[in-house]
Amino acid sequence: MKKIYFLFYVFLVFATVFTVNAQNIESRKEKYLYFLNSLNNIPVDNTLTQEKTAKIETLKSKISNISTEADFEGIYKEFTEVREWLLKNAVEKPSLSSETFSENTDFWILENSKTRVQLSKKDLQLIVDYQGQKWEFYPSDDRDIILALTTLSLVSAKEITCEEITMGYAKGFTLQFKDFPSAPNFTIFITFYLADNKLTIDIVSSSIVRQLREIQFPKPVQLNPSPDEKSVLCVMQGMLLPANYAGKFYGKEPANSRMMYMPWWGHIKGNSGLLAIFATSDDAGIEYQHPEGGPTRVQPVWYSSLGELGYLRSIEYYFFPQANHTTLAKGYRNWVKENKNFVTIKEKIARCPLLEKIIGVPVIHVGALYHFEESSHYFNKEIPENNHSLVLYSKIAEQLRELKNKGMDSAYVHLDGWGFLGYDSGHPDIIPPGYEAGGLEGLKQLSKTCKELGYIFALHDQYRDLYLNAVSFNPKLAVLNQAKVREQHSIWCGGPQMFLSPRFVPSYVQRNHNWLISNGVEIQGVYLDVFSVVPLEESYESFAPVTRSECGEYRKEAFRFLKSKGYIISSEEPTDYFVSVIDLVHHGPYWLRPSLDNGESIGIPIPLFNLVYHDSLIMPWSITEDGGWGIPKGDAGYLHCILNAGMPYLNISADEKEISRIKELCSIAKHCQFLELVNHEFLDDTYRKQKTTYSDGTTIIVDFDNKTYEVKYPEK
Repeated sequence: MKKIYFLFYVFLVFATVFTVNAQNIESRKEKYLYFLNSLNNIPVDNTLTQEKTAKIETLKSKISNISTEADFEGIYKEFTEVREWLLKNAVEKPSLSSETFSENTDFWILENSKTRVQLSKKDLQLIVDYQGQKWEFYPSDDRDIILALTTLSLVSAKEITCEEITMGYAKGFTLQFKDFPSAPNFTIFITFYLADNKLTIDIVSSSIVRQLREIQFPKPVQLNPSPDEKSVLCVMQGMLLPANYAGKFYGKEPANSRMMYMPWWGHIKGNSGLLAIFATSDDAGIEYQHPEGGPTRVQPVWYSSLGELGYLRSIEYYFFPQANHTTLAKGYRNWVKENKNFVTIKEKIARCPLLEKIIGVPVIHVGALYHFEESSHYFNKEIPENNHSLVLYSKIAEQLRELKNKGMDSAYVHLDGWGFLGYDSGHPDIIPPGYEAGGLEGLKQLSKTCKELGYIFALHDQYRDLYLNAVSFNPKLAVLNQAKVREQHSIWCGGPQMFLSPRFVPSYVQRNHNWLISNGVEIQGVYLDVFSVVPLEESYESFAPVTRSECGEYRKEAFRFLKSKGYIISSEEPTDYFVSVIDLVHHGPYWLRPSLDNGESIGIPIPLFNLVYHDSLIMPWSITEDGGWGIPKGDAGYLHCILNAGMPYLNISADEKEISRIKELCSIAKHCQFLELVNHEFLDDTYRKQKTTYSDGTTIIVDFDNKTYEVKYPEK
């Protein structure tokens, strides 16, 4: 009996194993057939269709006829061979960039169907031919590399080698320069990449033991002194400079300054355009040289970071067959959206709902106490009493009530001179508020008055100037520059000052504004002076070194702290580096000569910054009849305000007539503030009749000679 049970058990096991094996074989066959069927999706040339079908069907037959586990041997290998054949012969396959690299006796060459880039082996002259338009750069010179004690030409390197670089999106080559006559241990690498209409140049170097000052490569584009050739420059709001412009122009500053609100520039030749962008702008800068009658030279500059190159520097050139200043500005706007942090005003309102209340309202700029120290540059020796100016907080509150009674329902009030020693003095130790104007209680009452009137109340503040009359002044807190000097001057009200190291800025901001909050001062906005116009700074102080990149982060940290309190954040002028973290600025007009105050324009003023950032930053304008700060002589400031759909300034003593005009300007701003400025154009050869177009179709035409304007809104 036991034997029968045992045989029965063996039979069950065998049957089970047989069934499982059979099911496993069928399952594996189904998987292979599923994989094989997907190979039909790989398209091949029509001439190979028959062969493709035969290969798949042959393998399908083999798989269908499998009956044992042993039959699977070699099937996966056959499947892989068929798949690889199909992918190899697919109609479309991953490919390398279409650009090519070659070299001959005289040049290294990158090329594609539209663009040819040549770099001279003799003098490193760069020549780019894009669709028949040739862009020639100046050759290397003895100021390619500027060290503490000498200057170097790249071609003076005793050893120059080239290595080809291939990627899927571009073709390039790297040049290595080493063994310079006066810097034998210094090595620099420069890489050129070409992809479609984009030429990228990267620069890195070995350590130079804090001796590096600047690198001036690549060189400027060569222009002819012709009216058909122009430079598009981000000098303040923007400048179109004909290559044959009769006057002189010179400027040199790091990026994010008045010489370069945005880190790009361009050139126009006939209908063709070139756009140059500092992809790494923290330690980048620009030098403009335009002698009388031209032509213009625009030299990109790489400043050292604490005496070294420090990190990879990158510049990008884009070439256009048809272009004007708007084309180039829009090219940069798209680049910012793709590569940086473009934040619209609508997005900023989501973080700070209060911001919506200043859309379509004017700025009222008022001051309480100004006291000029005798050592100040602006001290009036002839009439000493004019060095002290005082308006009580209670008087300002009274003036604001009168303005409300005249019909100004809403406004943004910016208060200067509320600190302990008054305007631009004693910083960064500005609390408690100045007693003379009304002290803490008077400031609280002014804030309360603004709230009752429906006005937004904001304070001016300053954390770059470190005044010697500050209670916490210590020279060790000041910036120590590359020459190991702490710069000092006595221009402003408070007299002698140095520059506060960015390392200490956030903590001073937090201390002062936490004090205001804890003492019941209700403010709704804070203005941090000059942070958004003075270039990023570095300090060589041994216990607190600061790079320009770190400086930018410290400034942003200060802005972010204030933003965390729900405040509207502003600064002096608009620069690319801070536009994502602030809401509005004081002004952003044009570069004038001989002075920014009521001078004459250089070249042709154009609203480049607004073409990029109109819907990202609120821009106030002075409402003048003829000239003014940043407004060229002969131009009415209010027409620039209208053309740019900007925020108007309003005098606290304005009458009903002025208020009526301001309301009209405010209505234009209210309609257009969230819109992109999509085009700016000149309507005649005088450049005096101009037109702007906004993204909803709104158009504004301004005639600066006749002082007329026309606004057309789209039909609803």
